[in-house]
Amino acid sequence: MTWRVDARVPVRVLRELPPLDGKTAVLAENTEPDLPAHVARAVFTLRDAPHPVACLCCQGQGAAAAALAGLFRARATGGPWFDQVIALVTTDEGAAEIETALTKDILTLARYKPA
Repeated sequence: MTWRVDARVPVRVLRELPPLDGKTAVLAENTEPDLPAHVARAVFTLRDAPHPVACLCCQGQGAAAAALAGLFRARATGGPWFDQVIALVTTDEGAAEIETALTKDILTLARYKPA
């Protein structure tokens, strides 16, 4: 018998925020939505030009991957617990940034999976 457990956190990409339960984090594009204080959250901002390697905001990752890393780090160090992430995007570029993070960034892949 083979066991396979995937403990990565699922990420759903949406254009509108659904009702949230107590275990959902929100990753928002450009602006932080009005959320209750107990909800884990992060914001990623797309730039017109690519970031330089190891810029202070991303440290060599894309903006969404860096924001997801911050969410995970906060959870691991005593911040609000979550078992899923809603990626709230407003543009096609924002959705593409999330997809890139979930398919090409090795640290994001280790922690998260597409829902």
